[in-house]
Amino acid sequence: MVSLSEQIEEVEEEIHKTPYNKATQHHIGKLKAKLSKLRELQLQRMSGGGGGDGYGVRRTGDATVVLVGLPSVGKSSLLNQLTNADSPVGAYEFTTLKVVPGMMEYRGARIQLLDLPGLVRGASSGRGRGREVLSMVRNSDLVIFVADVFSPEKIKILRRELYDAGIRLDEKPPDVNIKRTDRGGVLFSSTVELDVSEDEMRAVLSEYKLHNALVLIRESLDLDRFIYVLQ
Repeated sequence: MVSLSEQIEEVEEEIHKTPYNKATQHHIGKLKAKLSKLRELQLQRMSGGGGGDGYGVRRTGDATVVLVGLPSVGKSSLLNQLTNADSPVGAYEFTTLKVVPGMMEYRGARIQLLDLPGLVRGASSGRGRGREVLSMVRNSDLVIFVADVFSPEKIKILRRELYDAGIRLDEKPPDVNIKRTDRGGVLFSSTVELDVSEDEMRAVLSEYKLHNALVLIRESLDLDRFIYVLQ
């Protein structure tokens, strides 16, 4: 049986090798929608199963904040300074191999901070137990990026991994209304110019089993933002 990871890799490879043109728009739309659904399912399974040893941390307090960064950037030191936690600190990578919780109080609010294992490039595809880490990120209220002061550009890597895992930071869902109907196929109405074709959007809706619907779009968006509406 083909695993979820293998399915994701197959779809990613097909997207990469498929040239983008008018003839392939529909196909690429279906592939991207399928990829989004597979990644979503993968993270749901990780979240539902507690993510494995050391990842089943119960949410507590008024809010949960996760510290996200590459290995050895100071997440554990920051957690220890801000909370009552005692997270291991070392001058080598992957000192933290599980989620370490701590609690801090600020103006009467009890805030749970979680020190996560270092997120590495390729985490969204499962490298370095990335799926378990990302499942914790998804269930948090706030993400704090921790980076080496001399390498702030590494934050782009972190944002990319979260984005590829379907985690949208500082983004509101697109202003799109989708109303399911009984018949008539899919009808689009837009008040702005779009960077995605109706054929691509129709392919995405088909992947999500939406074959009859009224779609009203009030902001300019691309294919990825349209898929975001359905996640």
